[in-house]
Order: sequence, then C-alpha cells, then structure tokens
Amino acid sequence: MISAAPVLIVGDRADPHVEAIVDLLPAQGTVVLDAVSLSSVVQWLDPINVRLVDVSGAAVSLGADRAARGWIRRLAPAGWDLGVTLGSHGAARLSSRLALLAAILREPSLTWLTPVDPLFAAENKVVQYRTAMAIGIRVPATAVSGAPGDLAADLGDPFILKPLGPGHFQEPDGSSQVIYVKEVRATDLAHIDLLDAPFLAQTVIAADVHLRVVTVGSRAWTAELDAAGLPVDWREHESAHHTFTATERWSQVEKAAVRLATILGVGYSSQDWLVDEDGPAFVDLNPGGQWLFLPEPIATSVAQALADWLADR
Repeated sequence: MISAAPVLIVGDRADPHVEAIVDLLPAQGTVVLDAVSLSSVVQWLDPINVRLVDVSGAAVSLGADRAARGWIRRLAPAGWDLGVTLGSHGAARLSSRLALLAAILREPSLTWLTPVDPLFAAENKVVQYRTAMAIGIRVPATAVSGAPGDLAADLGDPFILKPLGPGHFQEPDGSSQVIYVKEVRATDLAHIDLLDAPFLAQTVIAADVHLRVVTVGSRAWTAELDAAGLPVDWREHESAHHTFTATERWSQVEKAAVRLATILGVGYSSQDWLVDEDGPAFVDLNPGGQWLFLPEPIATSVAQALADWLADR
C-alpha cells in the first residue's frame, strides 16, 4: 500500500521511537533519514526537486506537485561527531551534511509537525519560560548569573542548577554522561565560573508529584510519578523510569501544555511538570523527547497519533 502522500521522518532508523512510527506506516512512501544516512537515502536534489529512497527501497519524489508530511526526531544520532576537531576537514564534512539536510528540511512541499526553526527555538529553556510566563503558566523563579551570592539572594539558598545547553555529553572514550539537575548552595560555587558553560538557576520547588505530559497537536497524555524518596532530578533514580502511571486527573495541566506547545510552534512535545502544595508548575519542554518509557496506553497512543498525523488520517 502506498501512502496518500510521502512521509519524511528525520532520525536514526535504529531509534526505537522512530521504529515505532515506521511500523505504523506503509513502507512505500515512508522515508527515514538523518545527517548520517544521507548517502544511502538521497538520490537527487536540485532547487526544484528532491528524490529520496523510502524504507522499502523505492524512489520517492518531493516537489510542488506532491506534498509530503514530516516529523523531526533528531538530526543525527548522539555522538556522530565524537572526536571531530572544530575547524578540521572532518568538521567541514559534517557541516556540509547538515547543510544538505537543512535544504531538505526547508523543501516547500513539506509540512512539518514541528518545523525546524520553531524546533530550535523551543529547545531553549529561557524561551520556554518566557513563553510560559506570558500565558500565565507557573514556572520556578529562574535566572542566569555569574554571581552565586546574587542568585542565592533572589532565588533562595540552596537553589537549583540545571543545564541551559545540552543535558548530556560524551567522553573521549565514547561513554555517555548525563548532567543532572542539582540542588546547590552559593558557597559550593565560590570559585566556579557559572558563565563559562552557562547554567540556569532556579528556586527550589519541593515536588510531591512529577508529571510527564506528551502533546501531539491538540491532544495530550499525562503520566505521574510519586516524588517521595526521589532526588531533585528523578532521572537519577533508575526505577523511576519504570514507575510512572497513566492518569487523567490533570486536565488543566494538559490544556496548558497544549497551549504552550501551540504558541511555541511545536506539534509534538514531551514536557516535565511538577506539583507541590501550591499546584502544578512547568519545568521543561523537549520538542523531540522520549515517550516510549511511559506506561500503556500512553506509549502506544502517542505513537499512533504521530503516525496518524503523518499519514493525514
């Protein structure tokens, strides 16, 4: 069966989240590519036409006379540029691959669930908080400063530090490291340049419940996690990844999450919220985040909603 219109998924075919969507779409007409797989997927590109290879091995043409839909999971797998020196020949090669991918992403016949430019903007946490506050969503008091004393005076002591940039990195040996959210005191940071690799500082909110809210268009699903006994960043506790439970008792949070995603221009989002004695507060949004670790029926429902949007059904 050939889909009514081509579908373009940007991501690693080996990614379980990508595979979950591919399994729900016809093989013919469904294309999966990223910056790594360009050589095996791109057959031809000129200013008017793009010809790609779908997952069945057939050629698929994009252009003004054949509209397509797309979803961006990740532009390249984690670590694809590991060990590449800035300014080197290898860096120039990878930059060229990204430039070609960017040309495909901006093909006018493609309609994206989340277009690339809103996706990049929405990844910035300051942009997220600015937007959330503008529409009346509660967020933790947040600041960036190189002066720990000023942060403590404004946010309280201790306060939270979280990455403003990537929340993970790879060591030269290829091992992956996660930068977890931490609770710190100003005295812990006396000799640290907080603007060398800028971090966000936030007031501490003692969570009773953590929420993961996933949105696809106007739909939302919520899973909750009891915060008792967990660290500030629940991801540090391995069992927490498997103990979320599906819930329907946070409808107002879901409405706010959909509104935030809509204003940011992201058709898909994975959001973290927390709840304390004062109610829900928004803490993070990932426009390409994970959902398969969530319990059923959420994991299957999100995958089906994404596939349905891509297939325009």
